[in-house]
Amino acid sequence: MRRERHDGVLVLTLNRPERRNALVHESWTALIARMADVDDDPTIRAVVITGAGGFFSAGGDLKIPPTYGSGPLAPAGRVERAQEALARIRQARVPVVAAVEGAAVGLGWSLSLACDLVVAARDAWFSAPFVERAVVPDGGLARRLTELLGRHRAARALFLGERIGAEEAWALGLVSSVVEPGGALASAVATAETLSGRDAGALELTKRLLVAAESASEESFAALELATAVVAQYGPAAAAARDGFR
Repeated sequence: MRRERHDGVLVLTLNRPERRNALVHESWTALIARMADVDDDPTIRAVVITGAGGFFSAGGDLKIPPTYGSGPLAPAGRVERAQEALARIRQARVPVVAAVEGAAVGLGWSLSLACDLVVAARDAWFSAPFVERAVVPDGGLARRLTELLGRHRAARALFLGERIGAEEAWALGLVSSVVEPGGALASAVATAETLSGRDAGALELTKRLLVAAESASEESFAALELATAVVAQYGPAAAAARDGFR
């Protein structure tokens, strides 16, 4: 995995282009380590995740068994590692932007959906061909698609594994923006740079609200919203913003 800095933006590039950036255990381990770096480095204000060679990710590498280690959970080693990496992205203190060229397939699609924003090239596509390969969706994809699409559309995507183009993905709420082919990374970096100039505290608290909104009850969400709103309103950045507005 390549790691580059653009001022306050960290760009992480899946770097197995000869395998269309298919994901192996080491891919997830590297991603976990890089996201831990983000949490420990206050100068990183946003993250972009992309793939080398004009392709986001073909998902789990089918040529390498998913087993890792020797314990009772070894057969699920790679999936367990993937779950940990995706959770770190969702829980990161900074916004994470996916830049999708080519396609995001299977676990690659799970990876893009774990990000806060998804910038897709107009000719990019998404699919989940798990069932046709006699396996089941992992990386939380069944849950995420059901949340975003509803049960019946999610079932179609998962049972049939049909490709969903970027324009349709936009209409379905699966991506945040669609750009011309070859422009996903530049657009994602520009978005991340804009975010890196916003108040870090407000961004972190807003991300916490977004994550909580997906699973919290109305009562617990209201309590979190109240707490974060008060914390933000009495911060120095908010006071400066109010003064500037006046």
